[in-house]
Amino acid sequence: MSFFTIKGTVRWYALLIFLILQCSFTVFAQNSINVAGRVTGKDDKLPIPGVSVKVKGTGTGISTDKDGKFALNTTSNSTIVFTSVGYVTQELPASATMNVSLVPEDNNLEEVTVVGVTIKKKDLTGSVAGITDKTISELPVTNVNQAMQGRIAGVLVQSNDPRPGGGVSIKVRGNNSIKFGADPIYVVDGLVIEQAFNTINPDDIASIDVLKDASATALYGSRGANGVILITTKKGKSGEGKIEYSAWVGVQSFTRNLSYLNAQQIVDLRLDAYANKYMDANPTADRQAYINTLLGPNSIAFGADELAVYNRGESYNWLDQITKKGIQQNHTATFSKGGEDGSMYVSFNYTDQGGLLKTSNYKRYGGQINLDQKIKPWFKIGTNTGFSRTEESYIDGGVFGIAANANPLLPIDDKITYLSWKGIQSTDLYNPIRSLTIDGKGKQNRLLTSNYAVATPIPGLNIRTGISFDVRSQDYFNYIPKDLGQSLRNSYNGRATQKKESWMNWQWDNSVSYDKSYGKHNFSGLVSFGLTQNNYNYNQIDASGFATDDFSYKYLGGAYLKEQFQLGSDFVTNSLISYVARFNYNYDNKYFATLTGRYDGSSRFGNGNKWGLFPSLALAWDISKESFFEGINVDALKLRAGYGIAGNQNIPNFAYRSLYSPVFSDNSVTYVSDGRLGNPNLVWEKQKQLNLGVDVALLNSRLSFSADYFVIHNDDLLMERTLSTTSGFKNTIDNVGSLLNKGVEFNVNAKIIDQEDFKWDFGVNLSSYKNKITKLYGSVDAIYNYGGFTGVDIQREGNLFLNQSLNSIYTYKFEKIAQQSDLERIKDIDYGGRVIHPGDIIPVDVNGDNKIDDADRIVVGKKDPKFYGGFSTNFTYKNLSLNAVFNYNYGGKAISGLYEGLLNGSGEYAGITDVLDRWTPENTNSNIPRAYTGSGRYGVGETDYAVQNTSFLRMAALSLSYNFTEGFVKKAKMSNLRVYVTGRNLFTITKYKGYDPEGGDGYPTSKMFVAGINVGF
Repeated sequence: MSFFTIKGTVRWYALLIFLILQCSFTVFAQNSINVAGRVTGKDDKLPIPGVSVKVKGTGTGISTDKDGKFALNTTSNSTIVFTSVGYVTQELPASATMNVSLVPEDNNLEEVTVVGVTIKKKDLTGSVAGITDKTISELPVTNVNQAMQGRIAGVLVQSNDPRPGGGVSIKVRGNNSIKFGADPIYVVDGLVIEQAFNTINPDDIASIDVLKDASATALYGSRGANGVILITTKKGKSGEGKIEYSAWVGVQSFTRNLSYLNAQQIVDLRLDAYANKYMDANPTADRQAYINTLLGPNSIAFGADELAVYNRGESYNWLDQITKKGIQQNHTATFSKGGEDGSMYVSFNYTDQGGLLKTSNYKRYGGQINLDQKIKPWFKIGTNTGFSRTEESYIDGGVFGIAANANPLLPIDDKITYLSWKGIQSTDLYNPIRSLTIDGKGKQNRLLTSNYAVATPIPGLNIRTGISFDVRSQDYFNYIPKDLGQSLRNSYNGRATQKKESWMNWQWDNSVSYDKSYGKHNFSGLVSFGLTQNNYNYNQIDASGFATDDFSYKYLGGAYLKEQFQLGSDFVTNSLISYVARFNYNYDNKYFATLTGRYDGSSRFGNGNKWGLFPSLALAWDISKESFFEGINVDALKLRAGYGIAGNQNIPNFAYRSLYSPVFSDNSVTYVSDGRLGNPNLVWEKQKQLNLGVDVALLNSRLSFSADYFVIHNDDLLMERTLSTTSGFKNTIDNVGSLLNKGVEFNVNAKIIDQEDFKWDFGVNLSSYKNKITKLYGSVDAIYNYGGFTGVDIQREGNLFLNQSLNSIYTYKFEKIAQQSDLERIKDIDYGGRVIHPGDIIPVDVNGDNKIDDADRIVVGKKDPKFYGGFSTNFTYKNLSLNAVFNYNYGGKAISGLYEGLLNGSGEYAGITDVLDRWTPENTNSNIPRAYTGSGRYGVGETDYAVQNTSFLRMAALSLSYNFTEGFVKKAKMSNLRVYVTGRNLFTITKYKGYDPEGGDGYPTSKMFVAGINVGF
């Protein structure tokens, strides 16, 4: 080929390349686009710096600046990929303006730590429900249990001690044990804890998950039989570091008090009661003449001081002298930051709960440090450590009750030692004003720390070891001054108590887990070995006889009544060894199976009975992902089924042995039994549970619904059984009978309106359970609870009956208030020495033998509610939100000893205004018994006449909040600012006649008005 030929060819190639490039540049120029925008978080609307913004399929990309802004050039038909650690990756078609909101992928909410390994929540097959920090923040609460109340199906939370720092009772799926271990366990970042749950700061919690069925709780085997409450604390999120401060202050007052009789009404009631008794014995006497003698000198019904107050027209309220407004406040400051290699979360908390009784107070100081850090790409270490200190000022337990029920005819006097009725002082009625001078203090320090190291030598394989500690010390101090009734009555001459308790519980977990996928097959497995040891010790000194009150409980050496010294101490240890294996499989995220096995050995059982095996199996099917379901407007439809066995070993230590303590007397040592006979044949209490469930989502998940049905068979129930005195022992712990528990749970959440400026959400849950005893020991069909004044009276509560609820109320049935027309009908019935007059209570002769005796007692109700739950609704208009939370309980019964006492109608102690409508010859249509003093008739507490209905509907909280606009907070150099006002326990609709259908009658519940702020930087 000649030079000219080559030259010509080059020219043609050059021309062709030029034309191709020209066309490409032309096309690019026609389709190129300048893309600009801003990336923010979907929840907080805050800018996210450092977001990777890339053109899909190319190397073109940029990161957002500190304001979340970006700009790049691409073609109009390209796809832009937004990626940031801690957020869900988003792919969007390119456009000139792109303002993108990224959804957080919060690991705190996606993962939980169980048995020493972190697993995805979606792998917790079975019945699992929970709430997040968003829900927790809707209520200004100071403990974790308050945050759950009415929010989770199947979880019954009852505030049975509304005092400052008081606790609550909690049951998951009702009662599944007669006595021991009826409460769920709490697991904080993998560490199982017991008691003192109010030491945990709710502001540090990222999520609370409740494991309810055997498949879910099988991870905890022996300790999860009554449910597991998993608490996951917060961690630092990826992105710019955050500083947040939240605070609220509230003013508290009693929600309700009972309507007590005033002095005039007490006098009228007492006159009526005495006159009725007198006329029963003297039917032809002059009633008014007798009443006149009661109001004259030397009255047998009134003290001279009472009549003087009555004649002056005065009335006194002792309760007002010991109560005050309760001021509460809570402050939490947090500092957090996260990245690809680790995260940090640090918080400080201060809580101050002023009580409604003078001198009562509860304070908590706390801090939390959560750190995790990658040392190598395949190795990470971390810690979740929290410390809290609580300080309490105690008040004598009887102060409120004595003051509330004090004699309105008795002038207020802080000098008298005892209160009186009828001019007679009672040594049971300590002056409540003076009782406030009792010096009672409690202090508690607690360290919760979970520390771990995780190695990932190959993708999917995690090798983890962790050591956790729950270290708690508690001091109780009390001093009763010399001149108080509590000291005088018992000849203490000043009484000091010091009690120091210490717990040191540790938990060592080791696990290996592996995740692998092959096409549509997804596998995960876990094996774990753990050791747990719980150590407790205490010592207590009670000393009496002090020359002066000046040193309170601080100088026990000054006590001179050495014969009244009392010393107590104990050291107790129990341990648990656990092996766990768990296997998960799902195919194409449609078919799911989980098999779990746990093998536990407990020191609380004797040789040969220490070990228990607890297996479970759970299956699930997401029908909505089947091909035949395409085209049906259902977002999710998952069916669930699970069966498993859990165990209970929460009995006293050494219950399998008889214990003796040495006593030195007459220069010799003898060993004395503690009264309990050891039982070497004790075995694990077993719970076999079947759970069937369904989860449904509709309308682009704007409507979601879940339902569960469970059947729980509890066998070998552990309980204390009374023994015949001829045995030489009082009681023993034994495996007694079986209990069947069935129930249903429903949960519905709906986004009714979901627009840009206006949103309306609604959620409701409903739960119901029924339990019955299906077997007792031997051929026994009833175990009675004896007590009362004689010690052999059958009590109304605490009895166990075959085929009845564990929580039955057992007494005589009320028929009616007697009228004159009834006397002929009942004249032949033997009422055991009682005489029934018009206006008295008539019990039902159940067996019709014309005799009222124990054979006529029946189960008249049960304390279990027929159903319970809660609902909430949230309205949001632009930056303004209104949130309301309710909880309810329906169908339960309870005995109110307080109300029964106030209704008895003698006028010789406090009464309630209901007795103003009592039966009289002029008011025979009344359902309130007539006034009467003394014995000889049926009191209101001897039948089910006054058994209370505990149904209620309570507005737990109503909150109005405002989130300041992005522009405002940016100018103020903040990341967010929210202010709110909340009313807690604003009203309760109930027929219950005592203080509160939930909290009972020891102390009224309270309402509180709160103002709060959340600010972030």
